[in-house]
Amino acid sequence: MGIVSFVIGLAIPAGIIAVVVLAIRRRGQGGPTAGAHGVRRFFQYLLLFALVVVAAIGATDLLGRLLGSGDAGGETLARTLAFTIVGVPLAALLGWWTVRSHRADPAESDAPGFAAYLTLTALTALVVTMVGLQTLLARMLRGEYDPGSLATALVWGALWLLHWTLARRILKERGWPHLLLGSLVGLGTSVVAVALLTGASLEILLLDGGDQFVVGTGRQLAGYGATLAVGAAAWARYWLTAAARLPRTTAWLAYVLPVGVGGGLLLALGAGSVLLWHVLVWILGDPFGPSAREHFENAPLALSFALAGLVAWWYHRSVLAEAREERTEARRVHEYIVSAIGLLAAASGAGMVIVAAIESLTPGLDLGTSTVNTLLGAVTILVVGVPVWWWFWSRIGHARQEDPAAEVASPTRRTYLVALFGVAGVAAVIALLVAVFILFQDILAGQGSSETFRAMRYAIGVLVAAAAVSAYHGAVYREDREIALPAEPVGPRSVLLVGATGPGLEDTIRRATGARVELLIRADDAAPPWSEETLLAALRNHPGEELVVLADADGLRVIPVRGRR
Repeated sequence: MGIVSFVIGLAIPAGIIAVVVLAIRRRGQGGPTAGAHGVRRFFQYLLLFALVVVAAIGATDLLGRLLGSGDAGGETLARTLAFTIVGVPLAALLGWWTVRSHRADPAESDAPGFAAYLTLTALTALVVTMVGLQTLLARMLRGEYDPGSLATALVWGALWLLHWTLARRILKERGWPHLLLGSLVGLGTSVVAVALLTGASLEILLLDGGDQFVVGTGRQLAGYGATLAVGAAAWARYWLTAAARLPRTTAWLAYVLPVGVGGGLLLALGAGSVLLWHVLVWILGDPFGPSAREHFENAPLALSFALAGLVAWWYHRSVLAEAREERTEARRVHEYIVSAIGLLAAASGAGMVIVAAIESLTPGLDLGTSTVNTLLGAVTILVVGVPVWWWFWSRIGHARQEDPAAEVASPTRRTYLVALFGVAGVAAVIALLVAVFILFQDILAGQGSSETFRAMRYAIGVLVAAAAVSAYHGAVYREDREIALPAEPVGPRSVLLVGATGPGLEDTIRRATGARVELLIRADDAAPPWSEETLLAALRNHPGEELVVLADADGLRVIPVRGRR
């Protein structure tokens, strides 16, 4: 029943998303017919998803028994037969009716509900297939045979292949959520697996002398290797062969920059800090054991996660392939994200210095770690975080000196400053509440003393660090307000483009004019390729208007419209 619960858990958020999409479409399109179609599609694809999953569960259990699974329980067999006998025919029937409705009305294939169904089903099948393959490979490496995992891999793999093919053939440009989410699943699995596999191998080589370096021992090397194999295969299929070639839209950059660049660097800095802290504690602090084997027990794992994070950061940074002389918004996002990560690390280190200082000045029992180790932890985070922040913030400052107006007007910079104020403000408020609560609690209990001050040390550290971050960036914000900003782009309020495909065209027009932009592809393939220069020149003559731009062999036809009233 665990799989059923998992599927239900996936169906609930999918249903919520579909309801939101339906509400937006009803509001945008209007009319009872559009609303009725939306409601019908919502329940149709939600039911189809549930039936497909139920049928796959039943077929998996049944195939596992045919392959030699030892499960012969009556309740499990009853569920298998019910899911197979009921789920498979109903799923096939509803799928057949869906295909017929799409052939009768091609607009059905463009419905958001169908795109959501293909994406959710393909990703669900991908995850279950990866789990089945991982278990199958791990047990094969140990010399074991698992018919249940083989059945899972076969049934759910076939289901994934079917929906992968449909999504690539039907969704085309609209299939980016499927590709990027699948890439994320493969990337996360691969990074964690390579770190665990490398860490376990280093632990055996460095700490155990290599005596236990045998696949299938208690070190779980077989499991880690199998996880890496399936994760790398999923990432290669989704990212290397598909998602990496997508247009560099906002969604694509949101995957590469915050996830790939930011996530990889954050993982590397965090794991590297843990490793450096262990070294400093062994040399200058209070070790965690009498022997190096006990003290550095977690060091190989920290080293492997740091290396995996660095590789992920380096790869996604190189994917951007930004020219150093060209300051694009993507480059700004990269620099501000890395700068924010370094700043948060530096602020955390400064707060921990205050914590260590209070611990050394007040009596009390160290329940977690010693004062010396706390101070060494603060020094470690400062050593790692400050250089990263300073390097990238200096580059940002240099760009601001060269072109102040462009840098200050950047939405990335404004978002960075506002986000820092928000995070620092929330942290300061929470820390202040905690500190005041501890103070009054001890005063009202008649226990106010230096121990009260010691109990407040973490809240004080957070409060001081947040105040320092807010003060510095408040000064930066005030300096930015003194810069004269360029005028906002003047253009139409909305533009509906009708013509050929244009990867990235919508984002280009949106940035240049500030208008709401939508692109419809002509079914007759009679439209020539878009010329961004010609299109922008035509749009400049219609400020504040709502336009329909039709591209055909004779050129562009710009038609002002009044919109819906």
